[in-house]
Amino acid sequence: MTTLNVQWYEGLFLRPQHFQAAERCWSDQLHRSQRWDHPYHYGIRHIDINEEALRNHKFELKSVQARMGDGTLVNIRGGNEPDRLDLKTALQVSQNVSANLQEALEQEATIRVYLAVPKLHLGRENITAGGRADQARYIQTSVEVPDENRSGGGEEIHFRSLNTRLALSTEDLSGYEVLPIAQIRRASDREAVPVLDENYVPPVLAVTSWRGLGRHFIRAIYDAIGQKIEVLSDQLRDRGVVRSSMDPADADRVAMLEVLNEAYSTLSVLAFTDGTHPLQAYTELGRIVGRLSIFGDARRATELPPYDHEDLAGIFGTLRSRIEELIYSVRDYEFQQRFFVGVGLGMQVSLDQRWFNSDWQWYIGVQKGELSEQECRTLLSPGHLDWKLGSSRQVEILFQRRANGVHLEPVTRTIRALPARQDWVFYEVSRDNTPAWRDVQETQTLAMRLKDSLIVNHDRLQGERRLVVNANGRNVALQFALYAVPTQK
Repeated sequence: MTTLNVQWYEGLFLRPQHFQAAERCWSDQLHRSQRWDHPYHYGIRHIDINEEALRNHKFELKSVQARMGDGTLVNIRGGNEPDRLDLKTALQVSQNVSANLQEALEQEATIRVYLAVPKLHLGRENITAGGRADQARYIQTSVEVPDENRSGGGEEIHFRSLNTRLALSTEDLSGYEVLPIAQIRRASDREAVPVLDENYVPPVLAVTSWRGLGRHFIRAIYDAIGQKIEVLSDQLRDRGVVRSSMDPADADRVAMLEVLNEAYSTLSVLAFTDGTHPLQAYTELGRIVGRLSIFGDARRATELPPYDHEDLAGIFGTLRSRIEELIYSVRDYEFQQRFFVGVGLGMQVSLDQRWFNSDWQWYIGVQKGELSEQECRTLLSPGHLDWKLGSSRQVEILFQRRANGVHLEPVTRTIRALPARQDWVFYEVSRDNTPAWRDVQETQTLAMRLKDSLIVNHDRLQGERRLVVNANGRNVALQFALYAVPTQK
């Protein structure tokens, strides 16, 4: 029923009903305006639950700020908290009731806790002066109020406050305006120790109002996107990939990095700004899903669940799963890197047995330091360092006899699965049927040998990655690594 404006006129004999009707009218207008401007205007703004009391089978609020569905504002602070609830009996009642339900509900009992305010009923008493009464909307209190302009002169004034109480879903809630504020479940079937259900998020006015919403959903997505940005940016930078890359896999990575950078900046504001409404956050996350959908198998956006203020955990969980699925659809470059380290008179690398399968390619990378690519290749050629590769048991014999070792083919093209070529010089390992390669397969070892006279740190090489050599009168540090790259993803 729409409340009407009071007709004020000269000579009106004022009664309490005039002021009450005027207050109801303005309150109704304000609440209606809020509903028209924002249909999801109700929920928790701040809540502090006493977790110590919860472990003692009691539900108690330290403080809460909320707007009820009818627009009523509830602001409970220390000193005027509602009475605590005994959950032990309620959990037992819930267990007995659930025994008659489907099998899935017999395993765990859950109870929802509500903030309850009695509704206003014209024609009956809505205020009580004798403490809390379940059906009275207000509680009368008397406070001596001093004159704020003059000293002394305090007068006792009657005030009324909302008769707010806590209620459970097992109770009869008719006659109350209620707002769900938590869900309680048993920790196990053997003992009904109540714990907060982390899979439930009540209606809130801001994503920061409920710790689980901000931490498990908004910030979790923010962190996942940030981690993916780190991986993609490092890969593209190390490989010198640019936006105009013609490689389809690189183009996907560049495009995804652009989308993720934009999403990360947006979420850095939403996730850490107090006052962001869940609908605004849900809209932005939906936008991120839409922009990332091009990277999914369907290459198009799919239907998202409509915003549900009563099921925030469900809808945000769906978006989180969808975003995580999409950002990992563009896979990382897949290679295994192992550095050669000093062993005996040369260097050796540890191998993985699966790398010998036919679906793996091997590359030897040389981090050339200050040398140019041509200078590095010349230094490694016969007559200079006399670089020789073979199994750990044969490499010394191959080096001393100047026999053919494992054949290496210089790589002059770009291999996208490998680091940027401006820092490395690569050779492809020929996995042919030569005696040297057969012995590598048999022993599953790979080692290298170089000319001792050009190695500056020969006495300190054991266990070291860096090989310092004399190149035309200057000392240059080199590092050698084996890259095993799968040929199929």
